[in-house]
Amino acid sequence: MPELNPILIKDLRSRMRGARAYILLTIYLTILAGVTLLLYVAIAGSVGNDLNAGREIGRALFFTIATVALIEVCLITPVLTSGSVAGEKERQTYDLLVASLLTPWQIVWGKLASSLAFALLLIIAVVPVMSLAFLFGGVGLTEVLIAIVGLVTTAILYATIGLFWSALMRSSLGATSFAIGTVIVILLGIPFLIVIVTLILGPSAPSSLLDSLWFIYVSRLFIALHPFIALGTTASQLSSGESPFFEIVQTSATNVVVPSPWLLYAIFSMIATAILLALSVRLIHPVRPESARGRRIRPQDRQDASDERVSKR
Repeated sequence: MPELNPILIKDLRSRMRGARAYILLTIYLTILAGVTLLLYVAIAGSVGNDLNAGREIGRALFFTIATVALIEVCLITPVLTSGSVAGEKERQTYDLLVASLLTPWQIVWGKLASSLAFALLLIIAVVPVMSLAFLFGGVGLTEVLIAIVGLVTTAILYATIGLFWSALMRSSLGATSFAIGTVIVILLGIPFLIVIVTLILGPSAPSSLLDSLWFIYVSRLFIALHPFIALGTTASQLSSGESPFFEIVQTSATNVVVPSPWLLYAIFSMIATAILLALSVRLIHPVRPESARGRRIRPQDRQDASDERVSKR
């Protein structure tokens, strides 16, 4: 049986040992349940005895639960990882960590996996609340699976963003500030740019531009960069009976087949996650004095240093 990552075991024990994790989970579910209850009361009072009220309530509950859960994942997940490496620097244990026999990839993977384990716990806790929509109807299994994939993909990407800033910065406060700032830029900057482009083009935009293949693919790719826009567009396509894996864009000349927004968002998130992980691994290195900088420390040097410390004891 392969040995588990010691960083993963240590961080999981320290994270779940106290009451902070359970308090955060309780607050998370309380907010979600409160919003769901208020929405149900509002919709049930407005539709009255309508025969189609069940389907409307089910769809409204599902989309509200998924939206609130996605907001909480976007805000909580970067905070979980932003202090993982920067906290080691503040506690002055960073040099001991990088001088151990663990490779930079093992350190990064252990820190990321321990935070993602708790983030996945938050997502799994949402599933029973989300399944309430099945009692009313109007929601299929495909929509639920796409919502869960979107939540998991977002959690992984935004946790990697927090880990990257944690490896780059020297304090947890600075890493958390930059991580939350990056998330805010993504969530607010992309819709702002979409509005600006829409205002610039306007209704007088030439049809040759709007029907060109490069404009169609670039616009769909730009939409897929935002989790709320990508998943919301996919939900509207599913409600109109389109395929969950691709959409057909009708132009004046022909029909263009493009991947579904949630699929493009998942692919983009995996690519961005891989890039941020590679950068985080490169940033994990011992803090050396000025005279020693520029000389690469090999794994064999770490082993020799560890053997020397053991022999002195």
